[in-house]
Amino acid sequence: MLNDVFRSQTTSRTRSTFSRFRHNSSSNNNKIDGMIQTIAPGEFDRQFSTVRFEEIYTMIDDLCRGRFSSVRKCAKIDGNEQIYVAKIVKKRHVQQAINELRIFQYVEKHSNFISLFDVFDCPTEAIFILEFAKHGDLQLVLESEGFLDEPFASNVVQQVLDAVAFLHDEKVVHLDIKPQNILLMEKWPRTQIKICDFGLSRVLTNEYLCEISGTTDFLAPEVVNYEPLTCATDMWSIGVLIYVLLTGHTPFGGTNHLETQNNITHCVLDFPRDLFEKKTKKSIDLIKKLIVRTPKQRLTAHESQKHPWICFNEETSLTNSLDDDDEDDSDDQSTSITNDDNNQ
Repeated sequence: MLNDVFRSQTTSRTRSTFSRFRHNSSSNNNKIDGMIQTIAPGEFDRQFSTVRFEEIYTMIDDLCRGRFSSVRKCAKIDGNEQIYVAKIVKKRHVQQAINELRIFQYVEKHSNFISLFDVFDCPTEAIFILEFAKHGDLQLVLESEGFLDEPFASNVVQQVLDAVAFLHDEKVVHLDIKPQNILLMEKWPRTQIKICDFGLSRVLTNEYLCEISGTTDFLAPEVVNYEPLTCATDMWSIGVLIYVLLTGHTPFGGTNHLETQNNITHCVLDFPRDLFEKKTKKSIDLIKKLIVRTPKQRLTAHESQKHPWICFNEETSLTNSLDDDDEDDSDDQSTSITNDDNNQ
């Protein structure tokens, strides 16, 4: 689910297609014995459930397993056909559960984030009851279609930017924006999206935040180099997301994690003609303004919302393609920018 991060010494690059219990009783009102409440007593406004998980829900299927948690499908035992997601975090990862619960206190105010319905705080694990997206995630669409048409990609990114701008206004960074964490609430392509998985998300403080974790293809250079992280770290990931949605390929993909990270730190961004000849100049311009080596020089979420590609017009989707751009060198098979070119 999440890839470990290692330092890289190689520079080679290949074009890679982007492809994929036991429950204890919860505490009562007069006794704090849940693992979250023990570590952070009285911190959260949310009322933890005071009954056992098995008294309300029954498990159905396993969905996935990550570094910090397992995710299962569940339903209420009262006969209600509503499906939910149970995210189970074991005690050894209690800090992850606390961090995620902190983020949920912010995101419940915005419609483009997955909803948290209940929390079972047990002595050895925490169980988050989450909204279920029956239409899956954006990664499934990419695997089925290869890449997205620009109007649909623009619509998705518009919703992502709206959500991320809200997060950044609250001094929160997501730190794991990728297709697998973008859920489809209706049938593709006319759908609302919701962002999920706040296991890596953090509230920014005056202290430097440095984390060596995330999904390798979407890591910003400051993550790989263990430099301070900011809201701009999310904006790099959104630039990579746009590239992936439009082409089905990652911009810095290597044959392994080390090569990919080295390509990221060198920040040589290519737009091969076979992938971008029918993409608009506006889409390429936004990618260039987000995938920038220096964090302070990337567009912010609010600035990106005003970019012309986000106000996409389907009728003119191909009028500004590379083939129609007289300023481009038609003999070149790709357009490249280096760190210097990328500093706006």
